[in-house]
Amino acid sequence: MKKTVLLYHFDETELPKVRRALLPLKFRIRAVGKEEYSYPIGVLAGADEADENGYPACTEEFGRLVVMGGLLSAEIDKVILGLRKAGFGREVLKAVITPTNRGWNAFELYREIHREHEQLSGGAK
Repeated sequence: MKKTVLLYHFDETELPKVRRALLPLKFRIRAVGKEEYSYPIGVLAGADEADENGYPACTEEFGRLVVMGGLLSAEIDKVILGLRKAGFGREVLKAVITPTNRGWNAFELYREIHREHEQLSGGAK
């Protein structure tokens, strides 16, 4: 898998800030459109083939999400630092593509990461 950063739920005014912050890292940066939120993250990262039958549309809402694939630990740290420098901190959930989650869509991944985040931070805020 190519080194890829998927950006979900960033608006048109925020995307240039994020791209500028991450551009020096020379990773593939892809802003995912709402029409693609139901696609598996492995497909969007270029690691898996798309289903020729397509994917059902989802209307579920979720917050900002950054998904990283093919990055080393030090590179993940640089992405997180770049996001902070661009003004996006803890409110943005971050995930790494794994063999377990690569078939999940953004909604499934966000729910799981949000649940884990709440558990680690001592419950709902």
